[in-house]
Amino acid sequence: MEENVTTITTPKKRPTFLTVLCILSFIGSGGFGLLNSLYQFATFESSYPKNAEKLSLVLEQLEDAGMDSGFMYTNAQNSLIQLEKMSQNLGIITGANCLFALLSLLGVFMMFKLKKNGFYLYLGANLFWILVPLALIDFDATLFMTMVSAGITALFVILYAVNLKHMK
Repeated sequence: MEENVTTITTPKKRPTFLTVLCILSFIGSGGFGLLNSLYQFATFESSYPKNAEKLSLVLEQLEDAGMDSGFMYTNAQNSLIQLEKMSQNLGIITGANCLFALLSLLGVFMMFKLKKNGFYLYLGANLFWILVPLALIDFDATLFMTMVSAGITALFVILYAVNLKHMK
C-alpha cells in the first residue's frame, strides 16, 4: 500500500517589531515624504512670496536686535537660501523626493512581505534621498537638517538590518 504524505508548511510569521518598523516607515516615507513633496509642489508658488518676506523680516529684526550671528540667525539665513533654491529647482527637487519616497515605500512593502531585497531597495532609496537637498539645494544651508535626517535613517536601517534574519 502506498502512503501519501502531505506536508503543510505554515507561512513565516512576521515579527511584531518588524511590523512596527514597517508601519512607522509607511508613515514617514509615505505620509511625510511623498505627501509633503506633493503638497509642497502644489502650494509652493502661492506661498513663496509670503514665506520669503517673513524670513527677510526675521533676518532684519535679528540684525536690529544685535543678534546677527548664532544659531537663530544662521537658521533663518539657511531657510531663506533653501527657499530661493527651491523656487529655482522646484520640479527637480520635488520630483526626486517623490521618486525616492516611492522607492522607499516599495522597499518597506517588500520587507513587510518578508522579502530581503526590500531592505536593499530601502537602503539605496534613502541614501540617495538624503543627498537630494545637499546636491540640489545648497550643501551648507541644508547640512544640519540633512544630518538629522541621516541619523534617523541610520537608526531605521540598523533596526531593519537586525531583522534581516526573518526575511528571505
